[in-house]
Amino acid sequence: MRTLRLARVAADAEILLLRRRLLTAQRRAVLAGLAALFGLAVLAGLHVLATLALLQYAHLTPFFAVLIVGAVDLVLALLFGLLASGAMPDPVAEEAALLRDQSLAHMKSGLTATALLVPAGRLLGRKHIYALALAGLTARFLGSR
Repeated sequence: MRTLRLARVAADAEILLLRRRLLTAQRRAVLAGLAALFGLAVLAGLHVLATLALLQYAHLTPFFAVLIVGAVDLVLALLFGLLASGAMPDPVAEEAALLRDQSLAHMKSGLTATALLVPAGRLLGRKHIYALALAGLTARFLGSR
């Protein structure tokens, strides 16, 4: 019974972990989309305006005006790209992974004990196995206090 409960907890933790990873991927996709959208908006609309402003007010040559606008665009695109690719830790996902790993470890130890009892039951007989199981449970119960 305990093994089934641990398996259920591990499965629930795995589902939570996958959901949180999906949310993280969605968040990164949205940030990458915003970076691309901002880059396109700047390239389409403000390039002409910024270049004309630099030509008129800073008295720069057209080459240097376009170069300055391009450098600003590159910095903004890199900034949003780094935000999209950055691995921000998700404490809920980390906790779910830890819970999953602990549940699986406990489940494996429970299955190992059960796997050892089956051959012993064949060798010793049912009455002796019940006595051994009762002794083991008593020792475990008294040892945990």
